[in-house]
Amino acid sequence: MAQPNQEENFMEEGNVAIINVKFMGDLRALLQQRAITLALPPGSTVGDLFASLCNSYGEPFTSRVFSGSGALQHYILVFLDGQNIKELGGLGARLGNGEVEIVMLPMFEGG
Repeated sequence: MAQPNQEENFMEEGNVAIINVKFMGDLRALLQQRAITLALPPGSTVGDLFASLCNSYGEPFTSRVFSGSGALQHYILVFLDGQNIKELGGLGARLGNGEVEIVMLPMFEGG
């Protein structure tokens, strides 16, 4: 008998992290939307969220947000429920099992 995949299991059980992602600045134009809502398995991290976003939005998103070494670009600020993820463990920060908000804010330079 075939086993259901992990995603089906966590969705059926209702045990998910609901992630409301808000895109600010030029990310809105790049992705042609201001916000999305995703469901991820319990214990997911900010890195797991970004992997899902990179898979969904492809190279334009990936190259805008990540450097060639795989680190977040220095000009991308990411907030998890109002706190900078740099203070929470970076891409390893846990999202929790409830509803959370992620805000992605590219900084602008110039004068």
